[in-house]
Amino acid sequence: MSPERFNSDLFLTTSQVADLFNVHPSTVKRWCNEGELAFDKTGGGHRRIHLSDALSLAREREISTFLTPFTPYEGHVWTAVNEVLDSGSYNRVHALAMGWLLRGSTGRLSRLFLELGRHPQIPFPDFCDHGIAGFMRDVGEAWRSGQLRVAEEHMLSETLLEVLLQLRPEMQRRGRRSLNGGRPQPVAVVGAMEGDRHSFGSLCIRLALERRGWRVFYLGADVPVEDFAAMQTARGASLVGVSFAPPASGADMKRCIRILAEFYDEAHPFALALGGQTSDSVDLSDVAAPFAELAAFSSVRAFHDALESGFGSAVETAATVGEIA
Repeated sequence: MSPERFNSDLFLTTSQVADLFNVHPSTVKRWCNEGELAFDKTGGGHRRIHLSDALSLAREREISTFLTPFTPYEGHVWTAVNEVLDSGSYNRVHALAMGWLLRGSTGRLSRLFLELGRHPQIPFPDFCDHGIAGFMRDVGEAWRSGQLRVAEEHMLSETLLEVLLQLRPEMQRRGRRSLNGGRPQPVAVVGAMEGDRHSFGSLCIRLALERRGWRVFYLGADVPVEDFAAMQTARGASLVGVSFAPPASGADMKRCIRILAEFYDEAHPFALALGGQTSDSVDLSDVAAPFAELAAFSSVRAFHDALESGFGSAVETAATVGEIA
């Protein structure tokens, strides 16, 4: 018997096999009863099916699963994904992805993150904060320690940006379903602060907003502060989101606030959301600003929860979708 068969993480319940195959659990039980699918039994009499046996049947019946593109790493991927589902930990995902990055297997890496981003049981904000951002931190440490070249870091950045862009149509579809009939589509302007060439944060915010039904005018990386103000007025946006990546500091955030305040037009009110790792260290309590709302968020989860609580929704949208199309 292969040593991997002693790994309890690779024994699936009939329900897990059914989800993997996209069939009803009764179908899996029938396969077991008819001897088509090998299984063991627990002390309590419950069936347990080894992943390798399930995948053998899938190949025989030409059933495609989300694990199919990862051959011969199906067991590794199954264990990593279930660790995310069970505990919210991305440690195995990151270890697996780092190995693929070092081998130049960016196709598998991209597919893994796409599966995680699409998974209905994985909250999108947590995927951004712990999956994407967490892996980028690991990659940064690997680059500083000499394990990765600059070119490999750039290749990984482009790969993950493509993952987020491939997820975007699904976020937009969810957003359209979430809109109540007759309610104007809220509008936001989002981008990364000037000097910031890393747009992961702003892109995650874009998708989080679109997932909730917002129309987002996305400005990308390295955007002058004045341009945020100009686009907000031109598009009638009720929310402006500006992301900051290291080495941006709290002073950079306050400079952004000061400039946007100078351009603020009470006839076109908006909420201002600032995002980045330094947000926790920024005290906005003493900032005198004219914005309808002002807040700094250190994570996509914090921003998402603020949206759930109504952040930005109290501002009247200055234009309808038809007027700005």
